[in-house]
Amino acid sequence: MPRSIDGIAYARSVSVRKRSVFDLALVLTLITVALWALNIPIVKIAVVGWNPMAFSFVRFAAGATIFAVFVLIREGSLRVQRRDIPIFLIAGSIGIGLIQYSFMYAVEQTTASTVTLLFATTPLWAALVARLLGWEFVKPWFWGAIAICGAGVVLVLVGSGGNLSFGSLLGDVLALGAAASWGTYSVLIRPLLQRYSATRVSAIMMLIGAPLIGIAGIPQLLHQDFGKFTPASWVGLGYALIASLIIANLLWFVAIHKAGSARAVALMPLQPFLGVIFSAILLGERLDWKELAGGIIIIVGITIAVRSVEPIDADHDQREIGVQE
Repeated sequence: MPRSIDGIAYARSVSVRKRSVFDLALVLTLITVALWALNIPIVKIAVVGWNPMAFSFVRFAAGATIFAVFVLIREGSLRVQRRDIPIFLIAGSIGIGLIQYSFMYAVEQTTASTVTLLFATTPLWAALVARLLGWEFVKPWFWGAIAICGAGVVLVLVGSGGNLSFGSLLGDVLALGAAASWGTYSVLIRPLLQRYSATRVSAIMMLIGAPLIGIAGIPQLLHQDFGKFTPASWVGLGYALIASLIIANLLWFVAIHKAGSARAVALMPLQPFLGVIFSAILLGERLDWKELAGGIIIIVGITIAVRSVEPIDADHDQREIGVQE
């Protein structure tokens, strides 16, 4: 009888521990999603004073330094295998360098709400790239999900470009380009995440990407007019660097470790909706009904697409891990 009681008590304690771990991971994931959602309107406010690539260069140069020091203290090395160097170079160029050019000018040219909604297509681009590389199998309805997302994107583009502004339409295209770049990057780093920690991968990617951003960022920084800065310009940089780039990514890594990638990624569709809410509060942006309908359709399509993709090789984890915006 005592053994039975001990067994029940042990089972209950294990259940409580599992529930507490999941609850903690859930809270961490929600905080991370909220921090990333808030980043786009914050950056939109900051680039009123900053030159776009100067802002991005300062942010990622500082972020790369902080992440590198963190990894060196924690792991003692940033060394990688020679065979992985080409993947690091390609992924860093796309996921940090290219995406920042697309993202920063998209934020400058179009609304934060539109960037948020179009960026929600990232998982679709990731699935497409993974399928092309032969890393994932897609079920027949995946292609239907692409059509659904395509219809949503068209509605968002029509709604945001209703004034026929070339700058707005260019910003929309750049936002889609940023989403495609991030999706491609998320796939390319998967093999690396099997051999290195997420923080080491992130640090190296930023060390590769920061000089590429500096090609345009350094000249813009040299011609930056700091006289027209407002407190919001500095607060925006601080938030984008500390909260969005460093704290949010570290929380994301912990959430992934405790709850697994599937549970954490399942909450990512909340990001575009939170982004739209934050944009309305901070910037006074209001969505055209077509943009709102398009955003909802995109989320529905992404949900179907994610559920219709399966890894061909079990070693390829479906984590969407890396340095997010």
